[in-house]
Amino acid sequence: MNKTAFIEELKNKTGLTEEQAAAVNEIFESNFFLKKKNTDKIISQISEKLSFDNDKAKEIYDAAYDLIKNEIAGKIKHPFGPQ
Repeated sequence: MNKTAFIEELKNKTGLTEEQAAAVNEIFESNFFLKKKNTDKIISQISEKLSFDNDKAKEIYDAAYDLIKNEIAGKIKHPFGPQ
């Protein structure tokens, strides 16, 4: 999944605007999201940058994380499949 597809899918799952989804993508790109200690940092950045409360920021984080996790899992199961 490329950046554009990720942003589009995040918009569909969360109801964010294009600009908001791009901002979330930027936050994920600038943080190593697989480390548990970075979860709170990323949620805080989403909340701050998009002016959402912590609960909404956590929902967005979870949706983005699931998209990325599923993409990685798909590549592990089918490394030479369609991109």
